Amino acid sequence: MEKGFDNLMVPFMDNLIAVRQAVKTFFQRRIKELDSDISYEMFQVLNVLWRKNEVNQQEIANAVQKGKASLTPLIDNLVKLQLVTRTEDSVDRRNKIITLTKEGQAFQKKMDPIFNDFYTQFGAGLSEKEIQTATIMLSKILSQVNN
Repeated sequence: MEKGFDNLMVPFMDNLIAVRQAVKTFFQRRIKELDSDISYEMFQVLNVLWRKNEVNQQEIANAVQKGKASLTPLIDNLVKLQLVTRTEDSVDRRNKIITLTKEGQAFQKKMDPIFNDFYTQFGAGLSEKEIQTATIMLSKILSQVNN
């Protein structure tokens, strides 16, 4: 790899890490404002379920980039808060199916204005084309990393 390419990648990666941290900080602050007992990690699990409603535990672990063992206490807490249920997979009893409850759906509605603020703040000054280009570029990088 050329030295010039390295010089481009270092600030790119620095900015990528900074954006990831800014997203986390944004949601941590806003969730705290809701006066809920939800951690950022629990929010990540809920966010997966808000897209699919019912998912096996391994899919959630993959989506939030955590091991199944570290995911278990997060799901336990969400069950205690009555935001999700956990049931055995009828096909494979080793798998657990995590399902959003009505309370979990209600919490999603509380989060809708926060998501709108997030999209407004983080997308400010970007055109639709820039967002599409960045999405394609990040998908390519992710594909390279996962291969």
